[in-house]
Amino acid sequence: MPLWEWHRARLARGGCGPELLAKADRLVVRAAATWASTSTRRARLTVVVSPDGEVRAEVSQRLSSLDVPIGPICARVDVGAPPQLPEGAAKPADRAYWDAAHRRAQATGAHQAVLVDSRGLVVDGSTSTIWIAENGELVTVPAPSAIPGVARAFVLEGASSAGIVARIEPVSWERFADADEAFLTNAFGGAVAVRGRGGPAYDSVDAFFTAIWPANRKPPRL
Repeated sequence: MPLWEWHRARLARGGCGPELLAKADRLVVRAAATWASTSTRRARLTVVVSPDGEVRAEVSQRLSSLDVPIGPICARVDVGAPPQLPEGAAKPADRAYWDAAHRRAQATGAHQAVLVDSRGLVVDGSTSTIWIAENGELVTVPAPSAIPGVARAFVLEGASSAGIVARIEPVSWERFADADEAFLTNAFGGAVAVRGRGGPAYDSVDAFFTAIWPANRKPPRL
């Protein structure tokens, strides 16, 4: 699991101590070994840590929400304020807010929702982190309100190492719509350009993921 280091760090920030992290490590290694023996190109590994200290790792064979022929179409979905995460939470346990927006976008024929608040600012993507590129520089929205995803942290670190400017700041819907490039990231799908809106900045970010995914396990670019 190429991004396990980042997932692990997020679990630690969410309050998992050394014992739970060690247990998660063992389960991930076991699950990854099971996946490696299959013929599938890719599988999704889900790690769940419950409040009572139970740790589960589950492997499922499925496509990412970003696996869309020639790139996903995004739809604006106006939403209220996102739920407040408990202090120190790694990610929301209840995704109803994001899932409802995703269904609304799909009902219009789109593949991904861009959640927009009452001020016209982008809150988040429904299953991904939203990025734009302006004059070769990357911009993503603050977290919170966006979920501080693993792929988001990976891209920010990769950009810093590559000398690419990456800023975290509010982005309006109009700015998203008018940006030179727009793309989406998540830990399962990697980086995918919004349909018709790729470019050199996106290509650089996509290369970050290409470098860590074994050739036979890379997300398919349909």
